[in-house]
Amino acid sequence: MLRIRGTRAPMSNEDKSFTLTISAVEQEIFRIIIDDPLNPRHAVPEALKGELKKQSLTITEETNGLRITTGLSVAVLEYSPFKVSVYKDDKLILIINDRSMATINSEDDNQAVALDFTFLGATTAYGIPEHAEGLSLQSTGPGGRNPYRMFNADNPAYPIGTQESLYGSVPVLYGHSANRTAGVFWLNSAETFIDITKEETQVKSLFISDGGVIDVFVLTGPTLEAAVKQYASLTGTAPLPQYFALGHHQSRWSYLTQDEAEEVIREFDNHDFPLDVLWLDIDYTDAYQYFTWNYTAFPDPVGMQRFINSTGRKVVLIIDPHYKVQEGYLVYETCRDNNYFVKNPDGSDYQADCWPGLSSWIDFTNPEAAQYYSSLYAMDSFPDVTDIVYIWNDMNEPAVFDVDEKTMPKDVLHYGNTPHRDVHNMYGFTQTIATYKGLLARYNNRKRPFILTRAHFAGTQRYSAVWTGDNYASWEHLRISFGICLTQAISGISFCGADVGGFMGQVTDELFQRWYQAGAWLPFYRAHSEQISERREPYLYSEEMQTRFRNAIRQRYYHLPLWYTLFYEHERFGDPVIRPLSYVFPNDPNTLDIDDEWLVGKGVLVHPVATEGATEVNVYLPGGSDQLWYDIENDERYYGIGYVTIPVTLDSVPVFYRGGTVLARKNIQRPSSAYMHSDPYTLYVFEDLSNEASGALYIDDNESFDYRNSVYNYYNLQYSDDSLSISRIDQDAEYSAGTFIIGEILVYGSKGNIRQISVNDVVNSVSLCEKTLQTGGRGAGLAIIRLELYNTVIAVYTLCSDGSPQSFLRSTTYEDLRLLSWN
Repeated sequence: MLRIRGTRAPMSNEDKSFTLTISAVEQEIFRIIIDDPLNPRHAVPEALKGELKKQSLTITEETNGLRITTGLSVAVLEYSPFKVSVYKDDKLILIINDRSMATINSEDDNQAVALDFTFLGATTAYGIPEHAEGLSLQSTGPGGRNPYRMFNADNPAYPIGTQESLYGSVPVLYGHSANRTAGVFWLNSAETFIDITKEETQVKSLFISDGGVIDVFVLTGPTLEAAVKQYASLTGTAPLPQYFALGHHQSRWSYLTQDEAEEVIREFDNHDFPLDVLWLDIDYTDAYQYFTWNYTAFPDPVGMQRFINSTGRKVVLIIDPHYKVQEGYLVYETCRDNNYFVKNPDGSDYQADCWPGLSSWIDFTNPEAAQYYSSLYAMDSFPDVTDIVYIWNDMNEPAVFDVDEKTMPKDVLHYGNTPHRDVHNMYGFTQTIATYKGLLARYNNRKRPFILTRAHFAGTQRYSAVWTGDNYASWEHLRISFGICLTQAISGISFCGADVGGFMGQVTDELFQRWYQAGAWLPFYRAHSEQISERREPYLYSEEMQTRFRNAIRQRYYHLPLWYTLFYEHERFGDPVIRPLSYVFPNDPNTLDIDDEWLVGKGVLVHPVATEGATEVNVYLPGGSDQLWYDIENDERYYGIGYVTIPVTLDSVPVFYRGGTVLARKNIQRPSSAYMHSDPYTLYVFEDLSNEASGALYIDDNESFDYRNSVYNYYNLQYSDDSLSISRIDQDAEYSAGTFIIGEILVYGSKGNIRQISVNDVVNSVSLCEKTLQTGGRGAGLAIIRLELYNTVIAVYTLCSDGSPQSFLRSTTYEDLRLLSWN
C-alpha cells in the first residue's frame, strides 16, 4: 500500500491537504482512494463482499512520480500534474485525470468530488445501471445528451433512452472493444453523474458525485470476461437461489382477498399452467401497516398458505420501508421510542406521505434499527406466516409522495449524523441486507432466503434479485428490458427480470404473448400488473393464446436444470448467468452493440421476437465458419457467420443451441418445480465440427446451504469419439440423496455417421430412466452403461455388482432414445 500526502486539492476553492492511497487487491485490481485525513468522508464498505485480499506491490521511483507494479499490471503515478496511467501486459489501457478534472470540494454546502477516466483502445462503454438504455451506452457531454444520472428514484412508466435514474445505481463502467477491456468501479453512494464521450480509439468519462470519498477500483481486464469477474471479486456474486425461485411467478397489485388468491392457484392448475410462486401486494396488510394482516379480506392466512403449499407453491409478501404514523401500531411505536427512524436536521422523526398516509422510514444504517427490523421476520414476530413465505422489498429508493423528486431531502440525517446526501443510493440496499439477515435467522441459517428488491446498489446481488420496476405495456419497454438485464448481469446482478406484460397500461394480445416468450429467457420470470389494468392471468385468454403462454412457460421449466447449474457456476466462478454476445465472443466487433439477443450461459442463444407484426427476425450467429448453431424446433443447422433471416410466427421463439454443448433438460410437464426433482433428465448433445461436445450439471437439495459444505453433485458431461462420459467434477463433494436419472439422450450431429454412444464413468447416483441404482460406495454396483446404436435402435445394458449384465429398463431396447443428425 502506498500513501502520499498532497498539498492542494485540485480545482478546490482552497489549499488543503489530502491523502492519496494506492493499493492492489487480488486479480491485479488497483485501488485508489483520495480522502481528507482531518475530516474523513463517507465511505461504503458495505458494498464490498468482505475484507479484500491484498496483492503485493513493487514500487520504483521515476523522475516525476512512481511506477507501481503488481503482476502484469502497472500504475504510473505522476505528481504534477496529478495523473495515473494504468498498463496491462505493457499496453496503456486507462489514464486517470488525463483531463485534469479531479475535484474535491470541502465547503459545508458543497462536498462534491470528481475524477475523469480515459479508456485507451475502447470503442464502446457498458455498465452503470440502472437506466432505460441499451447495452452500449451513448455519448453525452457537450453537443450530446445529458450525463447519466445515478440517483435511485421511483420513475414509473419511464421513458426509453433517457439518462435519468431508475431504481438502482451500480457505479461500474467498462471501456470495451474487440481488442481489450478495462473498467472502473466508483465506490460512492451519493448522487452521481457520469459523462461519456465515445471516440474512434478511446472512451472518455467523468464521474461527479455530490459527496463522499473518491474510492476507485481499476479493473485491468484485459477482456470483458476478466473485468466482469474482477468486479465480482470485489462485490461478490449471488448465492445460489432456491430452485423454486427460478420458476414462473404470478403477481398483481393486488389480489384483494384470500378467496381470490386461492382461486388463482386453482385456475392455474385447472388450465395446466406451471407456477411456483403467488405474490401478494400491499392490500394483504391492515391499512398498509407492514407485518400485519387484513383479517377481513384474509381471515385465515395460515390456512391459505397451507393450501398453496399443498399445490407445491410458495408465497411472496411485500414489505416496504415506510411505517404508518399510528398509535397502537407496534412497529411504529417501537421505532419511534428507540429512535430507529430517519431524522430531520432538528432531531425529530422525518415524516411524509406514502401508501399508509403519514409515515416514517426506518434508518437501516443504524445497527440497532436494522437488527430490530430483521427480528420482525421471526416466526413469533410476524403473525400467521409459515415457512413458505418469502419477501419483496419495494418503494425503497426510498419513494416518498408529494415531494421533490419523490424521495427524501438530502439534509435528513441517518445514524451518526450522516446526511442522506451521502447514502441515498444505498438506502434500499441496507433494507435488503436487514431483510436477508432476518430470513436467515427465521430459518436458522438453513434455507436460502429469496428476496426481490426494487432499489439496489453495488453488492445487492449477495442478498436479492431485482427487476426493471414499473415498466409499461409497450413494445419499447419489452425491448429495453433485454438491455437493462444484460447490463445488470455484467454489473454483478444476474438475477434480473421485467414484469411480463408491463406493469402499467393495457397490454395487447400480441405483445403479451411475445412478452411471455421473451421473459422465459431472463433469469427472473414474473407476470405483474397494476390495479387499474385488466386482469391478465393467462387462463383468462383464448385457447389459442393459452397454448402459446403454456408453451413459453414450459420452455422455462424444461430448462430449469440449465438455469440452476448456471446460478451455481455464477456463485462459484463469477460468470453472469445471461451474457451479451460480446462477453462470449469478445473478438467479434459486430457483437459490441447487440442487445436484442443474448446467451444463456455460453451454449444457448436466444433472440426473442420483440417487434409488432413480425414475420421474420434477423439473428446474428457468432463464432465463424467453425461454429455450429442448432435450431431444434425446426431441425435446422447454421454456421456462425453473421446475420441470418429467420421466419417467425406467433408461435416462434428463435432459440439456437451452440455446437459443442451438452445440455440437460427435464421435459416432463409438471404443475410446479416441486414435482420435478425426481424426474429423469433428457441429455441433448450438440456436436461441434470435431464431433465433440461438453457440458455440466449441478444437483443438490434445492433449498439449503448444505451445498457450501460439499453436499452436492457437480457433473462433467463429455461427448467424444461417439461416447458420452459422465464424471464428478468435485470428487470430495457428494449429495447422496441426489438422483441423476437419464431418460433420454438426443444427439444432434454434425455428420450422419455416428454408430455408437456409450455412457461411462457412472457413479452411484446416476441411473437410467425409471430406476435409481443406490449402492454403498461411490462407483460400486454399476460399472458401465452402454447405449449401442444399431440403425438408431438402442440396446441398453447394465453391468451390476455381481458382474452379470442386467437391464433395469422396461426392455433391452428403448426406442424413445433417438439420434438426430444431418447428412
